[in-house]
Amino acid sequence: MKFDSNRAWLDAIAAVSANRHVLLAVAGVFFLLPALLSTVFLTDVQTQMLQSVGKPEAFEAIFADHLGLFLGFGIGGALVQGVGYLTVMALLSDRGRLTVGEAITVAFRALPSLIGVGVLTMVGLTVALMAFGAVLGGLIGVVAGTGAASVFVALALIVLMVYVSVKLSLVVPVVINDGVGNPVAAMVRSWQLTRHNSLRLFGFFLLLTIAYLVIAFMVTVMVVGPAALLLGEGQALTLLGGVISGAISAVASVILTAVLAYTHRQLAGPSAGTISQTFE
Repeated sequence: MKFDSNRAWLDAIAAVSANRHVLLAVAGVFFLLPALLSTVFLTDVQTQMLQSVGKPEAFEAIFADHLGLFLGFGIGGALVQGVGYLTVMALLSDRGRLTVGEAITVAFRALPSLIGVGVLTMVGLTVALMAFGAVLGGLIGVVAGTGAASVFVALALIVLMVYVSVKLSLVVPVVINDGVGNPVAAMVRSWQLTRHNSLRLFGFFLLLTIAYLVIAFMVTVMVVGPAALLLGEGQALTLLGGVISGAISAVASVILTAVLAYTHRQLAGPSAGTISQTFE
């Protein structure tokens, strides 16, 4: 099936608009709140690290002293946001209308599968990048020199990572909507669904990314810029910036999840549950 990005976008926006109150509440808990907590607890440390730029020993000392804090917020935030993505996906699934509590339960049950996909992806990419970099870098280095080889390998690795990201972009809807719990099977299913549509999906996701960056930049300039004149530099301005960026990110996360849900629905067709309901 040929992917229709316009249809996926319109369906996603319609779904978000129809369920905006529930989805925004979930986004506030799973996306905005972690961002605000990170802003509150890591601002001082990040300020110290910025002030130590150009002083490697001081930078490393600050990072080492707060390693537990960084790991806690990094891993904890990733897990909370993972549950958030799965919850939003469950609320938008075509397996029947779920309450928020039921969707969160589905999300927690599916979280191990998502973690497994993440671990397998990181391991696979690491191995592939090492092998790819060694072989390709060696071949090009002989012909064009070490400098050119490094640049070419870096570009090639970026292309590889983007390609894999596109191919695995439907893992979350596969886990939730198709009920695939095995991480390997979920990755294979996403890879199959995106077949013959990789370039279209890449172009679609690229446009969404550009739109997000432009909107985030403009909102930040229009809100945080004037606020800086009134509040000056300090905790209040930092907190405001965290609220603005967190809110934008939360809304974008909900829209992205909806886009992936309807992209999956378009490429995979209606679920078995939807078909059975049609004939009941």
